[in-house]
Amino acid sequence: MNFRSVSLLLLLTGVLTLVPNQTDAQLHRATRLGNPATRFAPPLFTVEDLRSRFRDEKLKPDFIAVLDQWGWQGDPTDMFHAAASNQVSDIKILVGERMPFMSSRENGKAICLRDVLWAGKEPTPAYAFNFSSKGRRYRCVTPKACSNFFLEDLGPEPRAALSLTCNAPEEMTTSRAVGVCMTIINSGTTASEPTKLTLPIPAGARVTSRTDRAVVETNRVIWDIAALEPNQGKQVCVVFKSSQPGVLDFYPVALSGKTNSFQSSCSTRVVGIPAILLEVVDLDDPIEVGNEVTYEIKVTNQGTATGTNVRLVCTPPASQQIVSATGTTAVTATNAIITMDSIAQLAPKAFAIWTVTFKAAVSDDARFKIELSSDQFEKPITEDESTQQY
Repeated sequence: MNFRSVSLLLLLTGVLTLVPNQTDAQLHRATRLGNPATRFAPPLFTVEDLRSRFRDEKLKPDFIAVLDQWGWQGDPTDMFHAAASNQVSDIKILVGERMPFMSSRENGKAICLRDVLWAGKEPTPAYAFNFSSKGRRYRCVTPKACSNFFLEDLGPEPRAALSLTCNAPEEMTTSRAVGVCMTIINSGTTASEPTKLTLPIPAGARVTSRTDRAVVETNRVIWDIAALEPNQGKQVCVVFKSSQPGVLDFYPVALSGKTNSFQSSCSTRVVGIPAILLEVVDLDDPIEVGNEVTYEIKVTNQGTATGTNVRLVCTPPASQQIVSATGTTAVTATNAIITMDSIAQLAPKAFAIWTVTFKAAVSDDARFKIELSSDQFEKPITEDESTQQY
């Protein structure tokens, strides 16, 4: 505490006296208010007096100077607007009440006195009004005797804080339903406004069921969700089916009130089911020795997954001699083993056909055997066809 500060406070005839605090900061003890040399503005007698102080264009720079000295991070315009229209209450500053700061004057200049204790003999009357600025709430208190003012920080402004999550299975087959659930949670400090949640329907998917009376339109599903209290959540779900393999992308969007929009995303990979049908038939049966018998081999992809590297190996009986072979892929005969060149990809519902012709060499209950393999099956698919040779 320097000599100039002590002299100044003594000069104010006991309006404020200064005593050291336990820390480096200093506590100001106010024992009397209203000294013309230190008061911020003339005394207040009515609420209209208070409003006129805050709208006085000559005083506004002084209000702002005091707030800047205190290090306030709010917007002074919010305070001025509130003083003009918000409800004003009559209160009393109690003896022993400690204020974060109080405006005053030094040689006519507006100053901020930090940490002020009301040490008068009785409570002093004041006006107070509440307002919000930059997400925080404040109470502005103005003692009537001096128009000095201070702000009390009342904490964060109550607000809803909504979040949206989307959950769907990572993978599902074309024969299974895909359930997608979205959860909205209010982690804020006040109830949210009603929310409209919209989920676009992915291409190739169709809705089979939904919760909470959702409205299904041509290309989207819509839920109307009531206001959520703090720490309350709401989950809604919809079930899709897709007959085609691919990725279903889900992009739900929520709109709370008129402007608070937020979104999420999730996806499901829909995989096909492999199903290969192998058919072998002889076009003539029975067959006389010396004549020819033709076998037709047909491979059909009955599943919803593309078959890859489809390969056939045929083993004719010793009683037959190969004559010719043709079909979807080239055919090679080596040491009585007939091999069809592999099919790189066989799409769902697609098929491939080969014909192989043999000469019946001797009488026999001949068995023509086929073995099919592909990337989709661990074990080969086998088939054989019986031909009576006489």
